[in-house]
Amino acid sequence: MRILHVIAQKPGQTGSGIFLLNLIRVAAQRGHDQCLVAGISTGDRESGQDLPVSLLFMPVLFETEELPFSVPGMSDEMPYPSTRYRQMTDEMIRLWEKAFTRALEEAAAFQPDLIIVHHLWLLAALVRELFPLCPVIGICHGSELRQLVRADQFSTEVVEGCRQLDRITALSSFQKEKIETTYGIEGKRIIVTGSGFNRSIFYPPENRGRDGKMKALYAGKLSAAKGVPSLLGAVSQLPVARADFQLILAGSGCGCDYDEILSLADACPFETIFTGALPQAELGQLMRKCHLFIIPSFYEGLSLVTLEALASGLWVVASELPGMREWVGPRLEESGIVEYVSLPRLRSADFPVEEDLPAYEKRLAYGIVRQLERAKLLSGAPSAGWEEMVRKYSWEAVFSRIENIYDDLHSDKSY
Repeated sequence: MRILHVIAQKPGQTGSGIFLLNLIRVAAQRGHDQCLVAGISTGDRESGQDLPVSLLFMPVLFETEELPFSVPGMSDEMPYPSTRYRQMTDEMIRLWEKAFTRALEEAAAFQPDLIIVHHLWLLAALVRELFPLCPVIGICHGSELRQLVRADQFSTEVVEGCRQLDRITALSSFQKEKIETTYGIEGKRIIVTGSGFNRSIFYPPENRGRDGKMKALYAGKLSAAKGVPSLLGAVSQLPVARADFQLILAGSGCGCDYDEILSLADACPFETIFTGALPQAELGQLMRKCHLFIIPSFYEGLSLVTLEALASGLWVVASELPGMREWVGPRLEESGIVEYVSLPRLRSADFPVEEDLPAYEKRLAYGIVRQLERAKLLSGAPSAGWEEMVRKYSWEAVFSRIENIYDDLHSDKSY
């Protein structure tokens, strides 16, 4: 099969980018020919991309004379300098559409049998318009549901275009229902594929050693929407000795949010280490050295990094995000591997009500203490659900579901 992958932003640097790269990796292992159209900056091109040699890559270059602005991001806070869709002028949109149209028209020479486009957003609508006869699967990552509210000037174009896609994939049943109501797409065209982890990178250590400190890890964007300031507020309340606990923040950030996080970390009584954004292999190694993983986010589609943490045998403290209990499953939940923390009230998709944050941080601190106690009592997190996770959430399983969608489309329709 010849597969054209399409994403408007940088591959590999966000959850959706990791999703994309792993689909490409598994598809290559199965012998599929592949092409990628993606938005990157000129600096990314010079430094190279973590892409298979066999992949035909057609980048759309930003921060150039043709596109004199940063890559637009599906989240308002990206781990790299980016442009917000809601702040794009008509001229910026015209240039964006012209550049992606040219790249996609060049990619047509690849003659794809299937197009996989990431995010139910402007680029998905453009792909459908330019490839009316090729089957197109749109992958929802969740951030587009927020953008429909924040950048509502595009909502009509986005919704009408995405309704024409052949199939949509969702990360959870909860997200599937949101897509149905938000886009007006009938449920039978939306398939829950879930997300995955790379089992050659994320796996439990044979022996999780200790150097006298319990190590807690956060990995992701360093932003307020991800709850990092609240995480630092919660950690500052922990009733443990300074010498016994270490917080590691793996990820990158920018702007006022990042400045606030640096200030809070400086005031935190516990050692706080910033690693910067890590390649997947290095993140896997780090997870095997830690004991806890904390996800304090106020909004997630389906947190890839939480799957990776569970696969690495970490005890998890997680804000109780919609859909999380569904994909964790009863077997892992009963083991106590995940300690849920109820969210504060939200005034919008990922902005909490300010006066609710002190109580949320107190609940988060309590959850961390509970998991610290479990981690000290047991040598590692329960492994009872490992086989189930590999079966349900490996990238191989996710890609197999996409292959099944393609087969079903061909049995239903002639392309």
